[in-house]
Amino acid sequence: MKQISKIFKPHFQFNKVNSLSGLIFGATMCLILWAINIYRITIIDTKYLLIASVIGAVIGIILIPKFLKPTYSKFWKALINLAIGGGLFYFVLLYLNQAFYDKVIISNDFKILKTGTLGRGKFSPCFQPYATIDFNGVEKQLIFYCDFEKTIKSYSKVSLTYSKGLFGFNIIKSKQLKL
Repeated sequence: MKQISKIFKPHFQFNKVNSLSGLIFGATMCLILWAINIYRITIIDTKYLLIASVIGAVIGIILIPKFLKPTYSKFWKALINLAIGGGLFYFVLLYLNQAFYDKVIISNDFKILKTGTLGRGKFSPCFQPYATIDFNGVEKQLIFYCDFEKTIKSYSKVSLTYSKGLFGFNIIKSKQLKL
């Protein structure tokens, strides 16, 4: 009888630790969505984000089990710890860089390398236009309003105003298309 009950043991049991673990996981997912919006206005090479996420994931795998001991299977524990650790480091890097930026504003024009439109989302009224620029060796895709959907290909430059963030990654303050 005991063997049968072990086989049919529910994977997700409702208790305080599991609830707290799920709540932290959900909050981290919200922070990751916020960080994606910050990433859109940050000039940063993706390798730095990958490094921060990997370091966070490793720390999450090591430290979170010392404080939270949910009753999930080992797979789910590892997945949740990876997501929480990696997601928090991803968010913290981008958020602190943006929140504590240098007050000196710099303006430059950058040549457009490529233009196009993103796929239309479920709630988007248009195919969102974008322009890819070379920002001092880092390719950055800048997304514009729907108003430029039909005319984005006619522009040759983008004028950016930006400032340095806390960790030295530039934060875009404004962008404007130029002929």
